[in-house]
Order: sequence, then C-alpha cells, then structure tokens
Amino acid sequence: MYLLYCIFHSSEVQRQATLPGVGGQPVFPVAINGISAAVSEISDAHLAPDVPRVMAYKKVIESFHSDRTVIPMRYGCVLRDRPQVIQLLKRNARRYESLLKELDGCVEMGIRLMVDDCGFSIEDLRNSEFGIRNSELENFDPQSKIQNPKSKITGRAYLAARKEHYAQEECITEANNEIAEQFRAALAGLFVKCKVETAAIANRQSPIRNPLLSLYFLVPEKSIDPFRRVFRHMRRRMETTKLLLSGPWPPYSFVLPDNEQRRSGLQDEEVKER
Repeated sequence: MYLLYCIFHSSEVQRQATLPGVGGQPVFPVAINGISAAVSEISDAHLAPDVPRVMAYKKVIESFHSDRTVIPMRYGCVLRDRPQVIQLLKRNARRYESLLKELDGCVEMGIRLMVDDCGFSIEDLRNSEFGIRNSELENFDPQSKIQNPKSKITGRAYLAARKEHYAQEECITEANNEIAEQFRAALAGLFVKCKVETAAIANRQSPIRNPLLSLYFLVPEKSIDPFRRVFRHMRRRMETTKLLLSGPWPPYSFVLPDNEQRRSGLQDEEVKER
C-alpha cells in the first residue's frame, strides 16, 4: 500500500538523496505524462496518525515544496499499488496541471484572531437575561408539555434567549466579514487568493467558547516580506486584538475548489481505496 504525500511536475529537478518518510520508509516518485506523485510504502499497522508520523509526513511535503511547486496532500491518502497511483494521475491530469499552474511560486500564509468586538459580550450568548444556560437551551423543547420541573425555562424565556443567541451570531458574522475585508484591503496586491474560516475554541478560564477567525492567503514568494510588514502594521492598529501570523507553508488550504469544504486530503474516490 502506498502513502501519498504530494503531486508535482515530473520536469522538476529530482533530489539525489533518498528522503525518509513515515516509518522511515524511502519516498520515491511515480510519474506519468509529466506529473509525479511522491509516495512511500506503508502498512495498515503504521497508518494510524500519531505525532511522529504526522511530523514525518509534513517534513516530506515541506522538503519537496522547498524547491518546487507541489499539490500537498493530507495525511491518510493511500492507494493500493503503483498501477492505482498511475490511474489517479492520468484521471486527474488536467486538474493537477491547472492547480500546479495556479500554485506556482506561491506559499500559504495564515492569520488568526479572536473576534469579540460586539455590542454585548460573548457571555450573553451563554447566559440570557433570564439566567438560562446554553445547555438548558439545547435540551429544551418548546412544543413539549413535559419539562424538567427544576428548569427555569418558560416559552417566553426560551424565545427571548434564542433571539439573543441569533443576534450574537449575526454580530459575530458581521465582525468576521468586516475584519476579513480590512485585511484583504490592507494586503491587496500581495496575495493571489484568500480563504476565510470560522470556528469556536474553548477558553481555559471560562466555559465559554470564543469565536476564532482564520484567514488563509496564497502569497507569491516574493511578497512574503511585504506581507509580514503589513501584518505588523495591522497588529499595531489592532493592539487590543490577539493576532497570530503563521507561514510560509505549502498551500494546503488552496488545493480544493472554493465551493468544496476543506477535507482530509485532495480527495478522489480512488485515493481512499486500499
């Protein structure tokens, strides 16, 4: 069984030294019609991800990316044998060619920040004016005639709390959009594409989950230093906001079409077969 690391043009200069992959297995290219896949052999017993395996996988991709344009895969993309690797490359050749052209000479830079600049606190999302906790809201059925007698929730309180909940979500969405647009405008001309993701992360000092905004930029290598300078300027302007810059990385966030969700790997049904 072959573990797939990345895809690149076969015309790129091949490295002389053998690169160790997951489990110390040598990484080698499989090529067809000008497109190559970097692979190594792996068994089911060694496929389950752990920190050493994921770090070894990441190191291989970064090594290839250091001297060529690559389409990075995500850990766990496997194929049964060499003929199936060839079949994958042939079937997706046009897509890979287009994507390699788009990613040529670019890296991924990431910006993350906590969004909490709303008209009322994030805690209002968890505790309404009626003293209702979020866990109670999730378990409350306003159409049921049987409720926990210890519950403080009434139909009126439930509706008021839900209204507050949606108002907070709308506030966060608006704040996300505004901040993302500020960064896109400030970094104009320094990136090719931008993707935005939102999530909620736990707060160690509080049970409240804070909204996290992640911005991913596809940046030409020549624009890395100017990109960093603009980020530092934005950080000074937003001194009360926690900002984190990461990168440059292989362009993991830009290997899927914009209308697809980010998934574990550049997925073709065959990639998952063993």
